[in-house]
Amino acid sequence: MSHALKPVESLSEAWLAALDYTIGSGNGRTPHLMMTVTQPGRETSCIRRGIDNELKFRNKQCVDTVAETIFPQPLYRDPGIDWCPDLSLEHLHKIDQAARDLYSDYLMMLPVLRTDKANRMGTYFSRMISWPGKETEGINQLDRVISRIRKSRHQAKNTENTLDIDLSADCLNDGVEAVLDGAQLVASDDKRVRGFPCLVHLDFSLLDGELHCAAVYRHHHLLTKAYGNLVGLSNLMQFMCQQSGIKMGELVVLDGLADGQPSSRSRRLAKRLRDELNGATLGLEL
Repeated sequence: MSHALKPVESLSEAWLAALDYTIGSGNGRTPHLMMTVTQPGRETSCIRRGIDNELKFRNKQCVDTVAETIFPQPLYRDPGIDWCPDLSLEHLHKIDQAARDLYSDYLMMLPVLRTDKANRMGTYFSRMISWPGKETEGINQLDRVISRIRKSRHQAKNTENTLDIDLSADCLNDGVEAVLDGAQLVASDDKRVRGFPCLVHLDFSLLDGELHCAAVYRHHHLLTKAYGNLVGLSNLMQFMCQQSGIKMGELVVLDGLADGQPSSRSRRLAKRLRDELNGATLGLEL
């Protein structure tokens, strides 16, 4: 049944708590699992090292590779400044150019990326910056969200709750205007059950000058995908906060079905990482 995990500071702790709970419940799967990270930029080194080693053993994509499907961190040339309403024209050009270069560099790669069978429907990031994600001339939902936050800041508003990004449907029956008005819809003929995309929606809320993110997954593979997804979402939030000059709030992930991919090996991994985390915490306390 539905379960909300206790909020934790680091995404490493959130991931491990989700894995612990899921592989320990019934058949290793649970519906409507919610994890909350209060400081999304934080990780715990022993957990990160442990999951990367496990993914390498299983010949699966490493954490960073999975994370880059949500935000391609290596392509972003950090301008070293944060946006603000009274930013100089020189600095405004610099930070805007950094975002434009990211978008254009990624879209130049998109035709090659789509030659991979797994990317034939587009990628998460391509759907964010060129909806619906298969071509390079689509709607940049991410840029629209950042622009709306900037507009709110120019108006001295610290609250904004119409900052959604849709990643789910292949087409919109109500056309482009539905996206532009923030009423993104899943196509009525969308019959996929577990295929791409598992991440179907991102909801951003600006409250009291902090940006919070809620991500909704249809089916979340906790062992092979979830850690990288958390890192990708964290990197995306950091980019958005820099581009809009606001503080990063909490990250909430809701899994329609959390899949612990249970096995004796995954159970041993969870126990070992929990023991390492507890040992590291005890060491800090001492």
